[in-house]
Amino acid sequence: MEKKNLLVVVAGKTASGKSRLTYLLKKFLRENGFEVEHELNRDHLSEENFDTDMSKNLIEVIDNFKETRKIVLKEVTINSFNEKN
Repeated sequence: MEKKNLLVVVAGKTASGKSRLTYLLKKFLRENGFEVEHELNRDHLSEENFDTDMSKNLIEVIDNFKETRKIVLKEVTINSFNEKN
């Protein structure tokens, strides 16, 4: 059976924690057997560099995140998006 794509977008202001949250979500999903494609933005040269940078001081970052951020989840339906396949 062909897998359908589900686009998950993490949005926020500069330095709001988008990359860290993206890293945590990607890590959780992959550890739980999901196939995840990570489309990098221009801030990160490669997925390996992204993962290395984002995994630094992870416990400290998570604790800080919990204290300083409120995550707002919003579900949006779109008719289509640019898919590579």
